[in-house]
Amino acid sequence: MTNHRTFLLCCFIVAGILAPESAKALRPEEVLVVTNANARGSGKLGKYYCLARNILPERMVVLRTTAGAIVARKEYNDNIRDPLREFLTRNKLKGKIKCIVLMWGVPVRVLGTKMTKEQQELLSAYKSVRMRLHGRLAVNAQLIGTIGRVFPVQRTKTLRQVGALFAPSAAKRLENPPAFAKLKQTFDAELKKKQAGAQKLTNRKKSRIALRQIAALRLDTYGASRWLKKTPDESIVSGAEKDRIKREMTADKAELARLKASDETPKTARRISELMVRYYGIGSAYSHCDKRIKATNTDVEDASVDSELSLLWEQGNHSLRGWRPNPMNWRVAHAKKRKPNTPAEIIMTARIDGPSVADALRIIKDSIETEKVGLKGKFYIDAGGKYPPYDAHLKNLAKIIKKHTKIPVVLDTKKALFARGSCPDAALYVGWYSLRKYIPAFKWSRGAVAWHIASFEAHHLRTPTVNEWCVKMIQNGVTATTGAVNEPYLHAFPLPEDFFSLLLTGNFTLAECYWRTIPSVSWRITFIADPLYNPFKLHPQFSMYALPAALTGRDVKDNEKSTKKPN
Repeated sequence: MTNHRTFLLCCFIVAGILAPESAKALRPEEVLVVTNANARGSGKLGKYYCLARNILPERMVVLRTTAGAIVARKEYNDNIRDPLREFLTRNKLKGKIKCIVLMWGVPVRVLGTKMTKEQQELLSAYKSVRMRLHGRLAVNAQLIGTIGRVFPVQRTKTLRQVGALFAPSAAKRLENPPAFAKLKQTFDAELKKKQAGAQKLTNRKKSRIALRQIAALRLDTYGASRWLKKTPDESIVSGAEKDRIKREMTADKAELARLKASDETPKTARRISELMVRYYGIGSAYSHCDKRIKATNTDVEDASVDSELSLLWEQGNHSLRGWRPNPMNWRVAHAKKRKPNTPAEIIMTARIDGPSVADALRIIKDSIETEKVGLKGKFYIDAGGKYPPYDAHLKNLAKIIKKHTKIPVVLDTKKALFARGSCPDAALYVGWYSLRKYIPAFKWSRGAVAWHIASFEAHHLRTPTVNEWCVKMIQNGVTATTGAVNEPYLHAFPLPEDFFSLLLTGNFTLAECYWRTIPSVSWRITFIADPLYNPFKLHPQFSMYALPAALTGRDVKDNEKSTKKPN
């Protein structure tokens, strides 16, 4: 008996030495459970989770915040972020807690700071200017269509008065002009054609009229700085007029610099835009207005609470506008150059949530029961979405799964999504694109991990009646998913070949798979899962040595080891 025990002990010691660092999966003692006293059922759910996962009661925090799905920035700071920061600091748990899991009842989405009256006035000014610039380009696009067909007598000697060079009825204000970018593209192409056509006119007088009209439209649309790089000869535009435009440029540039250094008001916003048109052109001024609208409008600032909470230890109140690179993402961490605005550190987060507290409870139970037997079923991959470059990732995932695992893969590359009732035994799924229109194609296996790539699919996570994918997938049996609480843009989702390959190794919990592959933090993606869930722990399907060392976190030398397919 003594020899047998000695042999087993040696085996465990050797296994510990040979096991890569990445195999040390997230442990229960490294998880902090967060509930909301103001949401009925949240506390009981938290206690159940602690018991089910052997998490000490001391690792559960009870907050008092809104029971609604949306929380204002100040309330988030005062009632969620700061109390959690204080709890971890007081109990000397910073660095020991690696993951925070939010229970049903904790808000889903945090909004940015409320706009001031001054911001609202500034926003209104920029929107008004942008609308006028759009209309101005639309008028120029109409005027250019008459060049070479109508030859009016000019009523001005200056190119600045564009309309006076054309027939009075040449252009009218359009009610619904094409999109600015499309309009600009069309104008650019048409201008080149008209330039070539005007030079071919045999009537010298008509040719001069047409070329002067083109010069005026170029000046008005592209600005003096671009216009001077290709000025017409003096038979079209006099040297005196060119000199005047150069003097205007010098004055305009000086005034621009002065105004940009002064306080931003509706008056300065309008004047800066006017000067930018004269110096840089309509397109540059329009782009400037667009950027200032986005920078001024704090009403569009938001993030999922769990994504924002990953920055728990960052001091100050950073903006919720836009995403920030996730330093835990393996591609970000191993990039040659660190991206700007990358946080120094983050903490993993997740939420056990859904349309009802019963759905959240089912997620916990299914996670634990599935781990005992392993996740079984098919892998459904739906390519044929909106952008072919992203389809390449889905096709690559299918290729990887077929090559390295024994899991049955069903890859659909047609534009149409999987049809209703066509996907039995669905253990894993990733696909796109059906915006807020869940298609009941799947019979989900217990413990299924699935996500649909589309905007807003977790926008109303707590509303049972909506047809968003996150809501319906959870109601129909999915155990782990991710989705957007607002428009996230395509780059915000984990690359499917990274996430699922890591999951199938059985070496990592769901939280680790997600946080090693999600590109951004403080953004609009929410992660709904038991963070400790590891459906392939007992029955791994994929060798971690077949993956990039940086993805798994192991030493690069481990790449030399076997990539043999696991049994």
